[in-house]
Amino acid sequence: MHQPLEFEMTEECSDKPVPVSKSIRRGKVEAPDGGWGWVVVFSALIINVITLGCSYSIGELHVSLLDYFQESRSKTARIGSIFVAVPLLCGPIASFVTNRIGFRKATIIGGLITAIGLISSTFVNSVEAMAVTYGFIAGLGISMPYLNSIVVVAMYFEKKRSLATGISRCRAVIVTQIFVPLYQYLIMSYSWRGAVMILGAISLNIVVCGAAFKPLEGAKEYIKVQDSHCDDKIFTEQDHVDHAIELTPIDEDFLVSKSLKSKDNYKSNPVSCHDFRETMKTPCKQMNKPLFDISIFTNVRYVMFALSGFILYIGYDVPYLLYVNRATSIDNTQERAMFMVDLMIYLHTFGILLYGFLGDRKQINRRYLYSGSLLLTGAVVAIVPLFTTFLPCTILAGLFGLFSASTEVLTSLIIVDILGIDKLSDAYGVVLFLQGVSSLVGPPVVGWLYDSYSYDKTFYSAGCCICISGIIVFLTSLKRTRKNAPK
Repeated sequence: MHQPLEFEMTEECSDKPVPVSKSIRRGKVEAPDGGWGWVVVFSALIINVITLGCSYSIGELHVSLLDYFQESRSKTARIGSIFVAVPLLCGPIASFVTNRIGFRKATIIGGLITAIGLISSTFVNSVEAMAVTYGFIAGLGISMPYLNSIVVVAMYFEKKRSLATGISRCRAVIVTQIFVPLYQYLIMSYSWRGAVMILGAISLNIVVCGAAFKPLEGAKEYIKVQDSHCDDKIFTEQDHVDHAIELTPIDEDFLVSKSLKSKDNYKSNPVSCHDFRETMKTPCKQMNKPLFDISIFTNVRYVMFALSGFILYIGYDVPYLLYVNRATSIDNTQERAMFMVDLMIYLHTFGILLYGFLGDRKQINRRYLYSGSLLLTGAVVAIVPLFTTFLPCTILAGLFGLFSASTEVLTSLIIVDILGIDKLSDAYGVVLFLQGVSSLVGPPVVGWLYDSYSYDKTFYSAGCCICISGIIVFLTSLKRTRKNAPK
């Protein structure tokens, strides 16, 4: 009996006949590992720059909004906190939509929703209204391009998947050195409304990038008739069976259920080309991906990995939130403190490329690499309070940026290692949701620790959370399913 296909369908089958590659006849569409894939990587990079740039820009916008709305800092800050949390919390929704209409359409629609949310924010006159337009609407729109920029790159690459993912995530330097200064200039030149309007126009580039997310060649047209002049051709029932099995290893039970293998029909019963095509569309539709695959929660290793991500992001943002304040509190100048943060960002970008290179090495276990990096990241954060002079504090900032880069590259790859590429969209959407919950829980906890204790206890706690996350990831590499357990 032939095995079912190994990939899932997300788009309608096309009527255009195309040559069928050997890989498709083996039941698998192979990742090209190059070619148009590099266009996909560049498009994903642009999407990531825009999404992160919108998040960073709300910080620059905050001062102008305080002056315009004359509201408290905490109330005005809700706009930014909602915008940061919503794209993550909507991860499962993004997965649901992508499974329904395909990653290309989902990315394009997400870009349009983002632009609508941002541009409509220029017409509001209250913090509450802007929290809806900028926070909820634009945040919801960004969730789909953000998710798909990870998933599509992983689909287009296999041997170079880690490096391609790393390149698509090298966004921090571009955002901090180009995007944010540009946004500051726009606010000064055109007021906050004009700056947000231009930001909305910039976000329309997501639509262009989404159009580049073509489904892999052969993935949607693999069961079509190859003869472009078949309109006058007559097929027998046996031709159905032979052609279907030649093109794809479709389960024979399906063919039996459609009476294509009936012995009584083997010798005669000619079928027109139109009927043949219509019949062959059915397997394609039958193999459509479910709207959400809940079977991912039956995999213990994945559940553990998702839990590790939730714990990680409770403490992950502490250095970004408090490092400058902590540095200035120990008699460093503002310029020196900002130098530490700049070094953190530059080494973070270098680390993304480094982990992208290491993640593709066959001799390196990705989960060991990731868990070890998290343990080092947690240790660096935990020992920050032990040093008060410029040089060691700068070194620790750089090491944090370097080791924490592992989260940008290896998260999606480990999910693929655990569940397979076909479940990445659903599984990564859940991971994003848990990160969103952490982003809501983390800052209040950090603020409470700082107000109740000191910088020291805050960094200790954050370091412990990151280390615990690393330990859980390490345990996922030890956990074996009963099927794979040694006898």
